[in-house]
Amino acid sequence: MLVARGLLLFLICFPHPPHPLSLIPHPLKMSQSTIGIAKRSQLPTKLMTISGIIFIIMAILPLFLGSFQVSLLSKLLLFGALAVSLDLVWGFTGILSFAHGVFFTLGGYAMAYYLKLNLAAEGNTYGVDLPDFMVWNGLTELPWFIAPLKYFPLAAIAMVAVPAIFAYLIGWFIFRSKVSGVYITIITLAISSALTTFFISQQAYTGGTNGITDVSRLSIFGIDIPLNGLYWMILLFTTFVLVGSYWLTQSNFGLILRSIKENENRISYLGYDVASFKIFIWTLSAGIAGITGGLFVPLNRFISPVYLAVAFGTQVVIWVAIGGRGTLIGPVIAAILLGQIQNYAERVTQDWQLVVGILLLIVVLFIPDGLVGSVSKFFDKAKKQ
Repeated sequence: MLVARGLLLFLICFPHPPHPLSLIPHPLKMSQSTIGIAKRSQLPTKLMTISGIIFIIMAILPLFLGSFQVSLLSKLLLFGALAVSLDLVWGFTGILSFAHGVFFTLGGYAMAYYLKLNLAAEGNTYGVDLPDFMVWNGLTELPWFIAPLKYFPLAAIAMVAVPAIFAYLIGWFIFRSKVSGVYITIITLAISSALTTFFISQQAYTGGTNGITDVSRLSIFGIDIPLNGLYWMILLFTTFVLVGSYWLTQSNFGLILRSIKENENRISYLGYDVASFKIFIWTLSAGIAGITGGLFVPLNRFISPVYLAVAFGTQVVIWVAIGGRGTLIGPVIAAILLGQIQNYAERVTQDWQLVVGILLLIVVLFIPDGLVGSVSKFFDKAKKQ
């Protein structure tokens, strides 16, 4: 809860962006070139100070916590970064996607192959270098498309490139075809369901329902990464995602994204290629999600098709909805808070999902801007008074 309180202080100073269309001239009065007159926001000193304090607190926490809590907090930070990646496309661009679990899992499998292939022969059930699930299914040699993942640089590239390229191909067909609204959501649901079935059916290559388990510990160029080291890597990554997303969304590019969300036709009339902006942010978001999946595997030592399923994609949507769309820090706070609630609720009842469902219902009905969005608006009104 100390972490949650610190993050709550952060949102008080988080600037509320102006309405995007208020900064964009009417197409009948102004030329296209005038859209770029909005200056990039400067990072407030107070925001930087509070962010730095929170980062230091988060960095030293592993020195005072047990391994279970460090592992849990690492996982929740990763889920927070995953939620931010969805916030970029949903909160800022208006694209509701249930496929971010797919991008997460594709990145996870790339790293899982690397860790499994670098497991010593004695670590496998059959005492051979070939992964157990491949031996079970009658494979005698490593498939050509998996073999390169034995090398860390290639696995790290695949962790980002595979989900990003997959997202780009899907996005190109969706957005160039001018599909919008609920139809995009339906397509992402279909992709999630189809890939779940496909990965389960390809047991010889993916491990089937069980996925890839019992992988080796993360080792980069011969250096083993302990739990605390992995935590600090995840903390730096999540911080980079937050800072980078803040910079992007406060720039002129971010202004256009918010404008697309508010009035796509108007931006199109100004001469901007809306599809290109959507494809870019969609692909970037998928790359971020892929890295979160890649870091998740050495932390939890497995990956399975369960993260491809609609249920996990829905969880990511819930984090963004409860935290507050378009706030960036809100989804991180929601992921951490709901993760802690789930951790405690599981000790009491197996129906912990009911608790999350009730929270989501309350947010949708009474605080549609999410926790952080509502608090930000409250402080904005207080300042005006």
